[in-house]
Formats: sequence, C-alpha cells, structure tokens
Amino acid sequence: MYATYLRAALAAITLAFGMNATAATDTKKVAIAMFGPHPSLQQVSDGFKAVLDKSDLKIVYDEGNVNFDRSLVPQFLNRLAAGKPDLLLAITTPMAQSAKQMLAKRNFPIVFAPVTDPVQAGLLSSWEGGTPLLAGVSNVPDLNATLDFMQTLLPDMKRLGILYNPGDDSDTAFANRLQKLAPEHGIKITLIGVDNANDIPQRVMSARGQVDALFVPASSLLQPAAPAIASAAARISMPVFGSNSPSVDVGHVLAVFAADFYRIGEKAGELAERLLHGADASTMPVMVLAPEDHVMRISQRQLDSLGLTLPAALQECDCGVVP
Repeated sequence: MYATYLRAALAAITLAFGMNATAATDTKKVAIAMFGPHPSLQQVSDGFKAVLDKSDLKIVYDEGNVNFDRSLVPQFLNRLAAGKPDLLLAITTPMAQSAKQMLAKRNFPIVFAPVTDPVQAGLLSSWEGGTPLLAGVSNVPDLNATLDFMQTLLPDMKRLGILYNPGDDSDTAFANRLQKLAPEHGIKITLIGVDNANDIPQRVMSARGQVDALFVPASSLLQPAAPAIASAAARISMPVFGSNSPSVDVGHVLAVFAADFYRIGEKAGELAERLLHGADASTMPVMVLAPEDHVMRISQRQLDSLGLTLPAALQECDCGVVP
C-alpha cells in the first residue's frame, strides 16, 4: 500500500514539475523598440500589445525609446537583444532599418511597423515577403481617397505642398506615390524637403503663394516637430493636412485621412502572434490596411482659424470633427 502511495506521489510531483516547466516555456519575452515618444507611435505599441495580451501566450515586455536620437540606437538595440527576446517590434522605418542591420545574426524574428515602403527602405525584396525572421505592416494609406478627401474639404485646392525628409526612405516613398497620383485629381505637387528640424519654419513660410495647402507624412523627423509646423503655417494662414489623428485632436493640423495607427499595431500584433507560434516569416506578405481601417478627423479650431466652413458633402459624414 505504501509503495502505491509513493508511486502516486512521485507521479504527482513529476506532473506538477512538467506543468510548471511547460508554463515557463510558454512565457514569451517581446522587446519593443520605439524611435521616440509620440502619440501615434504609442498607438502602434498599444494596438500591438492589445492583440498579444488577448492571445493564449503569456507575454513579458521589454520596451523603450531613444527620444528620436539616432546615435543612441545601436546601444539601445544591443541592450534589447542582450535580453534574449523571442521577438522584437521595431516601430518606424529608421528603427526597423537599424534593427535589421545591427541584429543581423539574431535568431529571433523582427516585426516592423509602420513602414511606408519596406522594399524601398531595403527591409524586404518584395511586398510578398520572402525574408526569414522579418515581417511587418505598412502605413501607406489609400492615397486616392486621401486626395479626394482633401479636395472635398478644400474644393479650390489645386496646388499641394509635401513637407518631407529627403533622407528618410518612407518619406520619399510616400512623396513619390502621391506625386504620381496627384495629376489624376488635377493637383500639382510641390516637394518641400526638410532634413533639419531647425529649418521647418523657413521651409513652411516658403510655401506662401506657391501652394494652397501643405501635407505632412508620417515622418520620423516631422511628426515630433508638429507644433513648429503648426506655428509657422498659422503665420501665413496655410491649411495643413496630417497623417495621424492626435495631430488633429490637439489642433496642429486642419484634418487627416490616414491609416489608423492603433490598427497598424493590431496588425503587427497578429503577425507577432503567428511568429511566436512558430510561423515562417518568409511566407508573410507585408500587411496593409483596408479602407475601413483609416481614420478621418477635422479640427473645428483650425476651420475657425482659417475662416473655413465644413462643406455640405461632409456635414453628415462620420468625420470625427473635434473642437
């Protein structure tokens, strides 16, 4: 009898140990590398974590940012890699490019988001994927719908200036795409290069009389400088279209029709969940957002400041007009 109890006890201990070992194995460590603190980038991180937190995986996060300082990126990425993560989320094109290069000998997958054009950025050779341990999400919006929205809000807009950083692959990819489509809408594009945040007031002011409105892409250089862009544009009564809803909510830009950054994060989370379950990144095409995954916002403060009224065509839309 005693031997029977002993065998049962040993079996129970063995089972418990096995369960604990399995539970420990199921815990995944996910590193999140953000280029800098910004509401739209935080939306990506929040959407990403929301998906993983609802999955059947137990996740421990190691996250941080370099406050948009490229010189800090190597040390930051090496610190994250030293923690031996099971996966890394690289937020923004510069961070994704650095992660691919500096962590080339890693054995964990990297998910990038948002990257406008991962092929032009040198991350992938094809939008269909095909690269081991690297997959991600593009933030390229429906540009025809974007231009339609701009012209509906500003019916007299014929000339559009694009502020962009010529040294940022995502900025140039976006500017090139918009430049190709604009003629179909009867719009002339003027490219206004900015490679130093200190030059923003001068470059914005130079647009006076040259364009009817400005557009600011989801640029790693320009997004953090939204207050400076808004201030300079206000001095010349220049309407500004942005690329993320927070910039409208605080009154920095007139309006936005763009990919929803929280939804981008959710898409990145879906990729991460598949990768953490053992999926092959090389079979994963770049994820892009559907039209319903875009956000539309209009600033009433900006409308009033510019002496504009909401067109009849937008009176009944779900435009998210904010005070």
